Amino acid sequence: MAEQAVHPSPRHGTGIASSVARDPVLLGVRILVTLALFLMAMPIALLVLSSLREGTLVEPGAFTLQNFRNILEHPAFLGTIGNTLLLGVGSVVVMLAFALPFAWLYSRTNLPGKGVFLALLTSNVAMPGFTVAMGYVLLLNPSNGVLNQALRQAFNLSGPVFDIYGLGWMIVLQGLALVPPAFFMIVPTLQAIDTSLEEAAAASGVRRYMTTLRIVFPLAAPAILATAIYYFIIAIETFDYASMLGFPVRTYVVSTWLYQLMYPGSDLPQYGDAAALGILTTIFALGLGAVFIWATRRASRYIVMTGKRRQQTRTELGRAWAVIAWAVILLYVFFALLLPLAMLAWASVVPFIQPPSMRALQTVTLNAYTEAWSQFGELAYNNGVAMLAVPTIAVAFAACISWFGARSKSVWRPTLEIFLVCAIAVPSIVSAVAFLYFGLASYKFLPIYGTIWLIVLAMAIRYVTWANRSISSAMMQVHPEMEEACTASGIPRGRAFVSVTLPVVRPALLFSWFWIALLTLRELTIPVMLARPNTQTISTAIWGFSVAGNADIASALSIILVALIAVLLLAFSRFAKNLSL
Repeated sequence: MAEQAVHPSPRHGTGIASSVARDPVLLGVRILVTLALFLMAMPIALLVLSSLREGTLVEPGAFTLQNFRNILEHPAFLGTIGNTLLLGVGSVVVMLAFALPFAWLYSRTNLPGKGVFLALLTSNVAMPGFTVAMGYVLLLNPSNGVLNQALRQAFNLSGPVFDIYGLGWMIVLQGLALVPPAFFMIVPTLQAIDTSLEEAAAASGVRRYMTTLRIVFPLAAPAILATAIYYFIIAIETFDYASMLGFPVRTYVVSTWLYQLMYPGSDLPQYGDAAALGILTTIFALGLGAVFIWATRRASRYIVMTGKRRQQTRTELGRAWAVIAWAVILLYVFFALLLPLAMLAWASVVPFIQPPSMRALQTVTLNAYTEAWSQFGELAYNNGVAMLAVPTIAVAFAACISWFGARSKSVWRPTLEIFLVCAIAVPSIVSAVAFLYFGLASYKFLPIYGTIWLIVLAMAIRYVTWANRSISSAMMQVHPEMEEACTASGIPRGRAFVSVTLPVVRPALLFSWFWIALLTLRELTIPVMLARPNTQTISTAIWGFSVAGNADIASALSIILVALIAVLLLAFSRFAKNLSL
C-alpha cells in the first residue's frame, strides 16, 4: 500500500511505508495495527459465519438462514426486544434526569463544595453495577428482603410491600448507575457555553430557569443527544442489572437472552441462534452509532466560544436553593451508593438475611469473610493477570493506531476509522460471544479457549476504542515537525515515535492504562460469558455465589472488591494530579 507522512522533511521525503524496511520500530507499529484490526474483525466475521451455518464452528453444517428465522419467529422475540428498548430508553431518561441538573449545577452555578460534589460522583465508580443490584436484592426481594421482613413484622403484613424483581427496578437502578459517566461527558460542553448569553437574557427580563431550558440546554443539544445515544447502547448491553433482577422472574432482555442461548442449563448451547441474535443486535447498535457520529459532527454548528473570551460568571443559587441542591445530591448518593453498600456489609456478617436488631447482632460472624478469603487467592491471580495485561495490550494497540491515524495518508486509513467506529457500536455481550467463537475456531493452533487469556484478549480489544479516543486527542496535539526534526538529523522515524512522541503523550497513556485497569477489575459482562471454573474472576465469583443463594459469601466478596476498587481509585486520583494533562 502506498503511504507517506503528512509533512515529509526536505532531507527525508520518504513516508512511513518506505521506512518500514529499514526501521524495525515502524515494522512493529504496522504489525500491531494489523493485529488489532484482525482481532477486531475476525471474531465478528466468525459470528456472522456461525449465524449462517448449522451446527457449530467446530462441526459446521450447511449454510442456512434458519438461525435468523429461529430468532425472529421465537415466541420470546417481541417481548425481549420490547423489554430491551424500554430498558434502554428508561435508563437514559433516569440518567438525564439527574446528570443534566448535576452538570448544570457544577458548571454554571456557584454551588458550594464542588470538590466534595465531584468526589462523591467519582466514588460511585467503586460500586460495580452487579454489587448495587445485589444490595437491593438483599433489601427488597419479596421473600426475605430486609425491608420487607421489617415491614411485615412492624405492621403484621402477610405479603411483601416491595418486589425488586422486574423491568422497573432495572431501569431505575441502571439509570442511577449511568449518572456519573454521563455527567462527565456533559460538563465540558456546558462549561464552554459563554455566560454572556444568559446575562443578555436576564437583562431582557427572562428568568434564569427559562434561559437554561431555552438557551443553554438547546446549545448543548448535540452533546446531550450523543451522550443519550452512547449510554443507550451501554444500557441495552449491560448484563449486571438485567441478570440479577430479571432471571428470577424470567424477564429477559437481549443480553440475558444471549446468555441463555449460550448457557441453557440442561440443553445444548444454541450457537447459531445466539450468533444470529448477536448480529441483529449489532446491526441495530451500528445504526445508533451512525446517529451518534452525526450528533457529534453537528456540534460545530453550535459553537459559541470565540477567541474573545472573558471570565465566566456563575449563576447565584442563593442559600435556599443551594440547600435543596445538596439535599438532592446526598439523596442520590445515598440510594446509588451508601444504601446498597450498607446492605452488603450487613449481609456479609449475619448467617442469614434478617433485619438489624439486638437479637441479630448476637449472630454476627466473620465466617463469610473466612470462606471468601479462602477463594480469594485464585480469583486475585486471575484478576491480577487481567489488570496488568488488558490495559497494556489495549494501550499498546491504541497508541500505534492513534499515531498511524495521525501521521499516515494511507488509503487504508478510512478503513481503520470505520473499524474503530464499528467496534464502539458492537455491544460487549455480543463481543464476548464473538470471542467465544474465536476461541473455539482457533483452538487447534491457538489454544486460548478456556484460559484467562481469552478473557484478556476480549476485554483488551473492547477497550482499544476507549483508549484510542483519549490517546488520539493527545496525539493530534503533537505537531509532525517534532518528528521531522528528528528525521532531518538522521534519527529513524520509529525511534522518534518512541523517544519523542510517546513521552509527550505519556499522561494520556498512563491515564488510559490506569482507568482501563480499574474497569477491568469491575467488569462482569465479558468474563461471565467466557470464564470457566479455573478462570473465574472476583466479579464472576460474586455473581455465581449470588445466583447459588450464598448471599453471605457473595456479600463478603463484594465488600472486598469494593475496598480494592476504592484503594485503586484513591491511588489513581492522587496519581492523576501529578499528570500534566
